[in-house]
Amino acid sequence: MFATNQIESSFEFASPVLTAYVRTSPSDASSHRLTREYMTSLRMTGRSISGSLRPPERETFLKQLDRVEEFLQQRKPHERGLVIFAGPGIWKTVSLQQEVEDELHWGKPALAQLFWLAVEHKPYGIVVVDHAGARFFRYWLGEIAEYKEKRFAIDISQWKRKDLGHVSGQGVEKTWGSKRDLFEKRIEGQYAHLCHETADHAAKLYVSKEVSAVFLVGPDRLIKPIEAKFPSSFHKPIVLFEQDLARVSTSELLRHLEPQIAAWQRKHQAEVAAGVTGDQRGTVAGFDETLNDLQKGKLRALVLNQGLDATLRQCVHCGWTDRSADPICTVCGSERRSVTFRDALPELARRHPCEIEVVSGDVAEDLNKSGGMAGVALQPRQM
Repeated sequence: MFATNQIESSFEFASPVLTAYVRTSPSDASSHRLTREYMTSLRMTGRSISGSLRPPERETFLKQLDRVEEFLQQRKPHERGLVIFAGPGIWKTVSLQQEVEDELHWGKPALAQLFWLAVEHKPYGIVVVDHAGARFFRYWLGEIAEYKEKRFAIDISQWKRKDLGHVSGQGVEKTWGSKRDLFEKRIEGQYAHLCHETADHAAKLYVSKEVSAVFLVGPDRLIKPIEAKFPSSFHKPIVLFEQDLARVSTSELLRHLEPQIAAWQRKHQAEVAAGVTGDQRGTVAGFDETLNDLQKGKLRALVLNQGLDATLRQCVHCGWTDRSADPICTVCGSERRSVTFRDALPELARRHPCEIEVVSGDVAEDLNKSGGMAGVALQPRQM
């Protein structure tokens, strides 16, 4: 399953690299002709790029294009979108259950589509628990991956019979009064320990899987203790769904949870948008001011409207980017080139890391008034 660290590693590819975005899902799955429609687009765009290259570079480009075509011809698509990076000593593919726009690039890795998919559609962790154990999932773009389940085992071997009466198997017989209370207290103590272990395991797992929130699903008496035991260093939202779904299939699990996850996303977007469109201290409003502060490393979070784009100019030497039409960089005096905001943002975000939230629909209306972009400063500005 795709993870945003794949974008980070792709920045390190030595140029030139052939980047191919291929929409492999046909509009009519019954038509074999349409399943190979992307091959025609690939060849046409490849010929156009080839004609603009000098002979030595053209030979390298055509060799990589042949590799990509051969790979696509020999496989049956199982995804909706495919990204391929091909270069001398480089071969990497990313399968997506999301359609992409057909693109072919030669030079630096073209990461805009991957980047925007990652920031517009965040991955989530799902922990589903009952008294038998905890199941762990990663959910992204309708696709769900399950990791190893943690089974809950109650150890009663050290409990003395003279304290509790006759203890048998997973239950207890001939316990009464204070002895039964003591037994139940010890059971609760073991479940408290298991909840702590589950929280620690989930936190470590989901930090490595780069999720944006964790949904805890199960009985209230288990999910609340698990939530409370997440380490303080885990800063992602934790959302509780009190439902008994631990033993259902993954498809049934998604059928129940997807509407609730979508509702939480809408609420979360509204809260994020409200947090940057008021007069709160520490917020930055307006496209130009926000872009400026991003490049100066002043932002903790960046909030964007879905589909936001603009024509910018970017320095070919230092990378400074803004909407000024000046052909010369005011920072270093080098030449500037025309770029779009959507193409420039992946590199800007890599150089100046911050949380990025994309909002859409009604919650984005107020953000439109400030140019479709705002930010949260690392430190509140002094009044």
